[in-house]
Amino acid sequence: AVARWKPLRHAYEKEIVLYAYFEGLDYVSTECVYAPHAYRGYARSLLKDLEATRASTVAALGHSGRRLAVAAEVATKTLGAC
Repeated sequence: AVARWKPLRHAYEKEIVLYAYFEGLDYVSTECVYAPHAYRGYARSLLKDLEATRASTVAALGHSGRRLAVAAEVATKTLGAC
């Protein structure tokens, strides 16, 4: 298997959108119909509050999260189409 490579994982979504805007790149932002009721929204608002308090919060969480090992047998949900 080929390892995934994420060149923009340290860039904030806002910075990526601004880059696309100023470079004249097409950027489509559509939200999944299930998104307003997803638990992810609560986590996102918590992260935004933490980021407002300390600007490096999201970056620090990302760095520490990469150090965690996840077992291969961890069950994941199958995703449906939006």
